[in-house]
Amino acid sequence: MEYVEPVVRIANCLGTPVCKYLQYHRKLNGYVRNFKRIRDELNCKMKDIELQLKAELLRPLGKIPKQGVENWLKDVKEMIREAQVVENKVSNGRYICRACSGKLVDEKTREMKEFLDKAPNASEGLAIDGPSAGLPLPTSELVGDEAVRNEIWACLMQEEVSKIGVWGMGGVGKTTIMKHIHYDLLKQQRFERVIWVTISKEFYVMKVQDNISRALESKEYLDKEEDKLRRAAILSEMLKKAGKHVLILDDVWDKVSLEEVGIPEPSDSNGCKLVLTTRSEHVCKYMGCKVIKVKPLSEEEALILFLSEVRPNMVQNQTLMPTLKLVVKECAGLPLTIVIIAGTLRGEDDPLIWKNALGELKERIGKVEEVEAKVIER
Repeated sequence: MEYVEPVVRIANCLGTPVCKYLQYHRKLNGYVRNFKRIRDELNCKMKDIELQLKAELLRPLGKIPKQGVENWLKDVKEMIREAQVVENKVSNGRYICRACSGKLVDEKTREMKEFLDKAPNASEGLAIDGPSAGLPLPTSELVGDEAVRNEIWACLMQEEVSKIGVWGMGGVGKTTIMKHIHYDLLKQQRFERVIWVTISKEFYVMKVQDNISRALESKEYLDKEEDKLRRAAILSEMLKKAGKHVLILDDVWDKVSLEEVGIPEPSDSNGCKLVLTTRSEHVCKYMGCKVIKVKPLSEEEALILFLSEVRPNMVQNQTLMPTLKLVVKECAGLPLTIVIIAGTLRGEDDPLIWKNALGELKERIGKVEEVEAKVIER
């Protein structure tokens, strides 16, 4: 099977006019240089667009990206990934025919050039006024299978599902997924309000009440009230007046009494939804949620994410790749861990530094697992 792809490539090249075929063969290095130049230009343009978009989203608050800008950025990121695959294949000598390599590089260069020509015009603005249901949250790119995201979204659109519990290991990407869902909900405008509140390990009823009321821009109504019961009653009325809404409670460590906080019970009659993220499946079940698990990345997804963060061309360094793969394996498919570790090793070419990092990573992960095991036992 390993010879099938080169043979197919050669067959494709045979359909190319002879003069063009010879040009691909003789000028391969030139095609590669042009490929890299256009790839770098496209990458710079993408980063410029992202930076200007971030600036526009901050002044004034409440703006969202234009749909065309979003689509272009998404497609360009995929194109750059594809270009990296092409570069790896050519540099590793995957094709026995120089002309085949030249044709592949030329075709991908033309595709990237089209994206450059269709880049959004920054002078016309990249963002528009967003809905008033809430403000988009800063988030990173979503990686891995989108099946979980789609399942959560489907539940939010179903009347019979009122409470959703998203659970998984720490760093597996629960918060990132929900930030993307939060953003999509703002764009869809199917709910009058989308409220995001971070709970964290240290749970204080009054702090949660303050955060929810602040999100509703009504915190002044709770400032002078110290009695927990009266605060809960006031907050309950606030949420009822907010209409059909989605309340997202992020990083829940233990069961939360909705009544104690002042959160009306979501139901199909009021059209409200509650979504919580947690490391505990038990918390989801206790609170009567539809349970959805977020699984770690596959080995291939983890490696792709790590390489994109540390340096894509690292795959060409045959000395470091074995250690690099062991480091990725120790990250256990957790996107947050992968991004952090890759960031600390970005630009490093010394094998000894990589081996030391692998040893330290094993030691730290062992300690974290011990702590989490004790927390679960409690």
